[in-house]
Amino acid sequence: MKYLSYITKSILCLLLTVSLTSCEEEELAFEVVASPVLATFETTVPATAGNVSVTATFYELDKSGILDKEIGIDSMPINGLAVDVFINEATLVGNLVTDSDGKAVFETAPSDLQGTSRLEWVGEYSGQSFRIYKNL
Repeated sequence: MKYLSYITKSILCLLLTVSLTSCEEEELAFEVVASPVLATFETTVPATAGNVSVTATFYELDKSGILDKEIGIDSMPINGLAVDVFINEATLVGNLVTDSDGKAVFETAPSDLQGTSRLEWVGEYSGQSFRIYKNL
């Protein structure tokens, strides 16, 4: 009889624990959305006097032919795109605008990067904001 009482108490305790710790659906602090642009990066551009130099090329993706193996996804360079370059999520280190080939060159002295090893490329395209991270 004591054994049955122990099992009953254990089940009640388990049910109470589960009911008190059940998950509620909560909203996330932010929503992850696919970037409206594709960015490629090159660090082969020769930097002047030991500066850090990164060339970014921004593309718009045309996915209208995604189901046709003859067409696929096409990418078109975005010209005139304003891009801000940040470090440490809050420190602005550059303002750039892409050229007719969709390219923007960021160049700065290593001391301006305050020891960080990641650049954040921030802008807005077609009404949608984006932030793209690039390690140096």
